[in-house]
Amino acid sequence: MRTGGPAHQTTVLVILAYLFAALPHMGAMPPWLIALVLTLALWRAAVGLYGLRRPGWLLRSLATFGGLGLVIVHFGTLWGRQAATVMLCVMIAAKLSEMFRLRDARVVATLCYFLITAQFLFDQGMLMFGYLLIGCWLTTAALVRIQRDEDRPNAGNGAIPVVPALRTGVVLLVLAAPFALTLFFLFPRLASPLWGMPENALDARTGLSDEMSPGAIANLYADDSPAFRVSFDGSLPERDQLYWRGPVLWHFDGRTWTRLQFDGRRHERQPGLDTGALSYRVQLEPSERRWMFALDYPVRAPEDASVSADFELLRERPVTSLLAYDMISQPDFVDTLELSDFFRRRALNLPADSNPRTVERAKAFRREYTDDRALVDAVLRWFNQEDFFYSLETAPLGRHGADEFLFDLRVGYCEYYASAFTILMRAAGIPARIVTGYQGGFWQAADEYLLVRQSDAHAWVEVWFEGRGWTRVDPTAAVSPSRVLEGARTALGDGPRWFGGEWLFSIRNQYDRLHRLWNDWVLAFDSDRQENLLQRLGLGELGSELRALALIAVAALAIVPIALLMQLFLRSPRDLDPLHRAWLAICRRLGRAGIAVDPSETPREIAARAAPRCTNGDQLEDLAGRYQSLRYGPDTSRSDRDALAKDLGAWRPSTVN
Repeated sequence: MRTGGPAHQTTVLVILAYLFAALPHMGAMPPWLIALVLTLALWRAAVGLYGLRRPGWLLRSLATFGGLGLVIVHFGTLWGRQAATVMLCVMIAAKLSEMFRLRDARVVATLCYFLITAQFLFDQGMLMFGYLLIGCWLTTAALVRIQRDEDRPNAGNGAIPVVPALRTGVVLLVLAAPFALTLFFLFPRLASPLWGMPENALDARTGLSDEMSPGAIANLYADDSPAFRVSFDGSLPERDQLYWRGPVLWHFDGRTWTRLQFDGRRHERQPGLDTGALSYRVQLEPSERRWMFALDYPVRAPEDASVSADFELLRERPVTSLLAYDMISQPDFVDTLELSDFFRRRALNLPADSNPRTVERAKAFRREYTDDRALVDAVLRWFNQEDFFYSLETAPLGRHGADEFLFDLRVGYCEYYASAFTILMRAAGIPARIVTGYQGGFWQAADEYLLVRQSDAHAWVEVWFEGRGWTRVDPTAAVSPSRVLEGARTALGDGPRWFGGEWLFSIRNQYDRLHRLWNDWVLAFDSDRQENLLQRLGLGELGSELRALALIAVAALAIVPIALLMQLFLRSPRDLDPLHRAWLAICRRLGRAGIAVDPSETPREIAARAAPRCTNGDQLEDLAGRYQSLRYGPDTSRSDRDALAKDLGAWRPSTVN
C-alpha cells in the first residue's frame, strides 16, 4: 500500500505521458542522450514495480548535471530552440528520479504540456496537431489519476484502475473544444507575434542556402518536404518558365559560390505591368531564412520585404511561420542593359591558378567562336553530345573541381553543371553568375495549385549579352532536358528508396492537399482574417471594450453547456468507487421512500434521522457506521470494502412509520 506517493499505475501513466511528449524531440538528440532519457524513465518505472531502492542525492545530482553536460557537449551551447528543448527533456527525465510524491508527479505531468507545446516551435503541421491531442490526452489522464490518488490515499494500488482516468481525459478534451474554438476565432490577434526569438537563436533547417558548393543542392533531393505552394490567377505557365528565383551568387573562391555583398547597388530599371505579366499567390513554408521566392522578374516586393539589385526577394526577418504573399512577375523584362566595369570585373573574376584545363578549354572555344551567343550554344552542345550524365551519385571534388568534373567524372547534379559552366563562361570572357532556387513543381490539378518541394531545388546560370542583358542559361537542361520538363524525380529515374513507388508519391500529394487546407484555414488565420470574420458577424464596428465583452459573452455561452456536460459525464456514478456508489443508491432509495437526504450530512447523521422511520433502521445505522469507517478511516482490505458494498446494495427500507 502507498504512503502518500503515486500508485504504480499512476507512475507508469505519468512516464508514458512524458515519453510521448519527448518523442518528437528525440530526433534532435544524439544516441547517448536518448539512452539516458529512456534509462531514467524505465528505471523509475522499475522502482515501483519491483521495489528497487530509491536513489540517493548523489545519483540524482549525477543524473541531473551529467545530462546537462551531455547537452552542452553535443550542442556546444544552451542557446537555441533545439538545445533548450532537449535540455528540458533531460531535466524532466532527471526529475523522474525523485518522483516519489504526488506533488512531484504533478510537476512532471504539468511540464509535459509545455514539452508538447514546444514542438510547435519546429512544426505546426496537421500531423503535429494530432500529436498535440494525443499528448494532451495522456497528460490530462495522468493528472486525473494523480488527483484521484490524492483524494483516496488509502485506496491501495489496485483499487483505482487507469481506464477511467483515460476516459475522463477524453471527456475533458471534448468538453474543452468549444471554449478553445471560441478563443481561436475571437481572441484578439496581433499583426505581429507577441514574442519573438533572435536570429542567432534560430536553428538551421534544411533548405536553400545563400551559398553553393558541390553536393549542397544534391543533398536537398532527399528532402521531400514542401518548400512552398503557388496558386496562379490564370493558367499555369510552361514548365520551362517555372524558375523560382532565390540567391544570386557572384563570388567564387575555388570551391564555394557566395553572394556579392554590395549594398550600394540600385535597380537600373523596374519591371512593368506590361502584357504577359504573371499574377500569383505564394504560400511559403517556414525556412528560418530571409529568402522568398518568385518567378523572373518580381515587379514589386511584398510587405516587409525588398527586391535586391539582382531581383532577389529578401524579407526583413527570417520566415519562422507560414507566410503567404501576392506576387506579380514580368518574364519579358530585360535585366541590366548596360553592365558597369565594376560588375563586369566581378562577373569575370576567377581564382588564380585554378582549374587550368577548364580555362584552356574555354580559350579554345573562344578561338573558335567570336560571338558570345554562339560560344554558349557550343558549350551546351558539348554537354549534350559528350558523355555527361545527370545523377546524384557524385564523387567529392578536389582543388580543381571543374577540371575533375568536366574531364574525369562527367557525372553530377545541377550545381556541378552550373558551376563548371559559369567558370567556362568567365574564362572565355563572358560575364556569368549563378542563380539558385527551385525549378518546376507538382501541379495539383484538383485544387489548381503548384506544389514545390525541397527536392525541386535547382541551380542555373545567367550570362550577360550585349543588348540583351542577363539571360538565363540552364546547362542541366542540355544534359537532361527531362529535369526541366518533368522534374528531378523523373530525370533521375526511380530515385532513392525513400521516394518509393508511384502509389506512395500519389499518397504524399493527396496528403498535401489536406495540409494546404490546414494552412489556409488554421495557420493562415491571422489578424486580417479575424477582422474579416468579425465584420461578417457584425462586430467589426465595436470598440475594444465592447469586443472584449462580446468575447466574454460568447465564452460564457460555451462554458455553460460544458459545465452541464461535465456534471453529466464526470459526476456519473459509473466513475465513482463501488462502495460510494452503493451508499448513493441507499440515499436514492430513502428519497423515494419520502426521507429527504441532505448532501451536507454525514452518513451517520443521515442514518440517525432515517432510522426511526424504518422498521430496519438499526441495520441502516450499522451500515452507515461501517461505511463511514471504511471510506474515511485508515487502510482497509479490499475484501472488507467488497463485503460492505454487497450489504449496502441489499438493504431496502422495509416500511416507513
